[in-house]
Amino acid sequence: MADIRIISGADIKKLFTLPMALEAVEQAYLQKYTGQGQVWPMVFHEFDPGHADLDIKSGNLDAEGIFGLKLVSWFGANPEQGLPALYGTSLICDLATGTPKALLNAGPVTDLRTGAAGALGAKYLARPDSTHLLMVGCGELSPYLIAATLLALPGLTHVTVVNPHNPARAAEKLEAIQAKVQLLLADAGAASSAAFAAAEDVEQAVGQADVILTATPSRAPMIQADWVRPGTHISCVGADMSGKQEIAPAILGKARVFGDDAAQCFSVGECELAGKSGILQELTAELGAVIAGAAAGRTSPEDITVFDSTGIALQDLASAAVILAKAEACGAGTSAAL
Repeated sequence: MADIRIISGADIKKLFTLPMALEAVEQAYLQKYTGQGQVWPMVFHEFDPGHADLDIKSGNLDAEGIFGLKLVSWFGANPEQGLPALYGTSLICDLATGTPKALLNAGPVTDLRTGAAGALGAKYLARPDSTHLLMVGCGELSPYLIAATLLALPGLTHVTVVNPHNPARAAEKLEAIQAKVQLLLADAGAASSAAFAAAEDVEQAVGQADVILTATPSRAPMIQADWVRPGTHISCVGADMSGKQEIAPAILGKARVFGDDAAQCFSVGECELAGKSGILQELTAELGAVIAGAAAGRTSPEDITVFDSTGIALQDLASAAVILAKAEACGAGTSAAL
């Protein structure tokens, strides 16, 4: 008989921090490049198109000795019944025996690992002298992306938030976003003196930015090619399903483009439509190759760089392994017999 550890969202918030997420996701990308981590085919199913669906991302990490999956379901009508629209659950198993090891609430893990992913794109691809960060989108993920990027690029001095679909929303949410960022940094034992501001003119904000993060459900470009100045880095996080798009394909056509998983980038990521239109044939490299020193990231201060972060299971598995080790060490979570 085997025991499985069940780790709740409340437990995870006590056990897992942004620095831990940054390290775990970086190792996940590196193991993918070295062949120690494999991404398995993604499963996507619509119960009711536009109203209810699920996706399953899975894979294995040799160094941690685990395989597993993350299942995320979305039922749009749930809030009317007092239920969350999104549920996320991760399962990790022993790679040698198949024995289930842990079941985790994937919600807080996803927030932290997604923030870490966008930040790692900036860490390895942005200009070292970058000072101005632009966050496009002011939803739930925005504080995690901002805080992680402030940790990854401590030279940032300005943070601007915009909402292209509802320009006034950025100002309405700025105070809450800034407070959450400071809380995440404090949990990490860090702080930032970066100045925060909201903007309504997206074109002007893009033109002033050194680093741009996008995290929206957009299906049409929010950033045009002639708005982006030379030397800018963009981490695109929102495109995780076929048809989603945040930046103009022409940007990808003139940029050095990197991704977390090449196949996934061209099937459901920011690269999908640029690939189908013939503007972009292939990635410059996956980010893991840059982390390993096997591929060049930025080659010039004038380069425009893009990181297509579609989200891969290895990010969740590496994070779950860290959380499980810490939970076992301190007795967190609930152990149950299978």
